[in-house]
Amino acid sequence: MPIATFFWALGHPVGRIILKELHPFQLGSVTLAVGFICLLLFCALTGRIGSLVRLPKKDLLLSLLLGVLGFFLYQILTFSALKRIPASMNAILISTNVILIMLFAAIFLGERIGRNRVIGILTAGVGVVFVIFNRGFTLGSKVGILGCLFSMGAAVVFSLYSVFAKRILAQNDPVVIVTLALFSGAVLLVIMASRTVGMEGLVRAGAVTWLLMLLLGIGMIGISYPIWFFCLKRLPASQISIYIYMTPMFAVILSLIILQERFSWLFWLGGVLILGGIVTVNVFSKGEGVRRQR
Repeated sequence: MPIATFFWALGHPVGRIILKELHPFQLGSVTLAVGFICLLLFCALTGRIGSLVRLPKKDLLLSLLLGVLGFFLYQILTFSALKRIPASMNAILISTNVILIMLFAAIFLGERIGRNRVIGILTAGVGVVFVIFNRGFTLGSKVGILGCLFSMGAAVVFSLYSVFAKRILAQNDPVVIVTLALFSGAVLLVIMASRTVGMEGLVRAGAVTWLLMLLLGIGMIGISYPIWFFCLKRLPASQISIYIYMTPMFAVILSLIILQERFSWLFWLGGVLILGGIVTVNVFSKGEGVRRQR
């Protein structure tokens, strides 16, 4: 799990470096395409190709639709955010998806929100404000408010993907479902990039940029997703979910080292509050998320 979270975190600073040369749509297209190829090879090596072919039409269609949320829109929003705000800030804000998943589960799945979860939500909410306005409570250009909105939008669409995918993932092989979702996300993003910004930037990109893009596609998707499902199959979900909290911490450390990012004390206070809220929601509220009686 530390290996998986490290690669997920690495995407924030490395993505910001690549976006100095490429458009977010171009980066997202390559990342998803490479990730899909890696997962398709993984399916072939583990005997899952048959499951791809035999998947019921309803589940096949739902899987492809999930790709619109979990990969197509998420890639657009998160890389658009990285184009405008520091990688550390993007990582912290996107980590609020853990809180949002719980909220959407209450709305769409009828799960109850207990006292500790409410405390966690409010704590993380205050943290988000501090992170966004860490250089002062102003909507000036230095804050990158649009980038923050893109980042929070990425957290929202990934949370919706996670909630809507819950049932279909429980009934089918998660690797197969994610592979199909990746396929639809990659195809849509390639089409969108071709029709809007074009692919000329990829042709002109240097060898270093291509190596970094391949690193993101292979590491963030091709390596991290199989590791995640391998661990999920052998360990309790509550045990491995703790490791997800390492992603924003790894991202901040890597951004400090690679990009030399620096922030005011409000950013660090906000980050602590967000992580504290996430831990409160997921660790100190066990037994509160029981489905409401209808």
